[in-house]
Amino acid sequence: MARLLHVSDVHCNTGALKELIGKEAYDVLIVSGDLECLEAVDVINEAKNVVAVTGNLDDISIRRALDSRGMLVDGRVIEVAGVRFAGVGGIDPLSDIKALHSVQPSLIEVLITHYPPRGVLDRTYMGVRIGLREVRDLALRLRPRLHLFGHVHEDRGLDEYEGIVAVNAGPLARGYYAVIGYGTGSRPQVELRRLG
Repeated sequence: MARLLHVSDVHCNTGALKELIGKEAYDVLIVSGDLECLEAVDVINEAKNVVAVTGNLDDISIRRALDSRGMLVDGRVIEVAGVRFAGVGGIDPLSDIKALHSVQPSLIEVLITHYPPRGVLDRTYMGVRIGLREVRDLALRLRPRLHLFGHVHEDRGLDEYEGIVAVNAGPLARGYYAVIGYGTGSRPQVELRRLG
């Protein structure tokens, strides 16, 4: 069983990122966007088996740094530690979704997006749902067992939709993250945690 460490919305909190990487055992570190500074990319570059998508607050320099270090999954499919991932970043999600339309659904085990799917862990403090329909449509077509995302700080949690386990790890900038036991043929085991 692979141990996945999921973070999102780092917002340049490199201290929390360093603490977490030093504290938790993991097979794959998954970042679902909003690193927000190159120093955070440098921190995850020291980690092992990193898979990352950009966030809406990441600029092109973050995207380039992730790409040059082999971590970027925006609009791509990669396999790490025996697990197949697809990613949709926050910089240009519609182009990433378009790039993934030719992917066979049976190939994807874990979908990583910055934005949540519409109607799933996407409610703001004002009660407005801000997830993307396009992300939900892609997930329903690809049928991953696990969908990891962030963006909506206030709707951290674990849910399930159409048989897909959904996790919004919450903002690492506030110490929130998720640890997931992932194995073929078994339901992902999700623990929502907080530093400190």
